[in-house]
Amino acid sequence: MSQPKPLSRETQADISRWITRECGVVLGPDKAYLLEHRLSGLLKDFSLPSYEALRDRLLDGRQAGVADRVVEAIVTHETSFFRDRHPFEALRAAMLPSARQRWLADRAASLLPPRPIRIWSAACSTGQEPVSLAISALEWLRSGAAADLRPADFVIVATDISARIIKMAREGRYSAAELERGMPADLRARYFTPDEPGWAVSTEVARMIDYRRVNFADAAPASVGLFDVVFCRNVLIYFDEALKKRVVEEFWRSLPAGGLLVLGGAESLYGISDRFQPITMAGSPAYQRL
Repeated sequence: MSQPKPLSRETQADISRWITRECGVVLGPDKAYLLEHRLSGLLKDFSLPSYEALRDRLLDGRQAGVADRVVEAIVTHETSFFRDRHPFEALRAAMLPSARQRWLADRAASLLPPRPIRIWSAACSTGQEPVSLAISALEWLRSGAAADLRPADFVIVATDISARIIKMAREGRYSAAELERGMPADLRARYFTPDEPGWAVSTEVARMIDYRRVNFADAAPASVGLFDVVFCRNVLIYFDEALKKRVVEEFWRSLPAGGLLVLGGAESLYGISDRFQPITMAGSPAYQRL
């Protein structure tokens, strides 16, 4: 197959509009190289002679496999275990103790078992973040900080736009190189088992995580319930203002008063929502639902 002609401005605009509509990611006119770099392999995979042919496949909507692969190629799946470290330290030091107080209050107020402590890992990619959240909760329990709670009292809902990525995350298998990115040796020994050529998450960790496919760009994203803490890090920066506001409103509905939203270090809710109060928990920034 010969080298395709460079992406024309018209085709770039058409594909960029389609991408924004399908997954919310905004790509300006200066992103031609990024589009070519990420989509060139799909031309070969689907035997397409040009970017125009790829655009036509996307716009006719008849081949879902092409659409899924384009979204997957564009959405950033960069991740690592305990990424940026501080939010996970704050989770153990302050967020989980706060959630436990709600859990104890619910238990005291009803004869029914209280709902589990629930954490939402939005845009979970291949699972490193939800696995890190589960391990953080288990380590908190091991410390003796909450003798009244058990692993079964925690649910981590992990969502992503890509069905293929969710499938990989659900399998819970990681290479040695992936584990070296953030997973301490003692935690690897405690929560992973050898699974040549890599490692697999333990059953104890896997049973705490519920993986689901959610697309924030959908007019009505699938509801994932009520949470004590929402982690949505390094996601909003890719959306336009309208979608940012819609997504943050969904988080507001998914949290009780006092519930916590954790964003990426370069993100804020300034100009997006006044329904949250910025706070600092154990030295890490977060937003508390009003």
